[in-house]
Amino acid sequence: MGILIVDDDFAIRDSLSQLLEGEGFQVSSVADGQEALNYLLQSPERPCLILLDLMMPGVDGWHFRHRQKQYPAFASIPVAIISAHPNFRSQATTLDAQGYIDKPIDIDALFEIVARYCV
Repeated sequence: MGILIVDDDFAIRDSLSQLLEGEGFQVSSVADGQEALNYLLQSPERPCLILLDLMMPGVDGWHFRHRQKQYPAFASIPVAIISAHPNFRSQATTLDAQGYIDKPIDIDALFEIVARYCV
């Protein structure tokens, strides 16, 4: 099983990918919500977890999550929101996410969520 990282910041995608791959996880990463939807539509396997940034150009995290829920095959994939926005937790409750991680990313919180859905 793999983890899908959706974040417009290359450095964050790269750092998270290296960290998770170092722990033995397969990781794919994309720069926005549209790329994430394309990935899900084209990939033969569903990720065990999506790490989703909210604030991205193009299709942002809110729009991605709304569209993800419209596809029965993808609606049940767990999503953990990662964001630097100061009030994102209160704003993101409508997204029905399984977890929330503040940026800068707390590694222990990240691995706690990953362990819950990918082990």
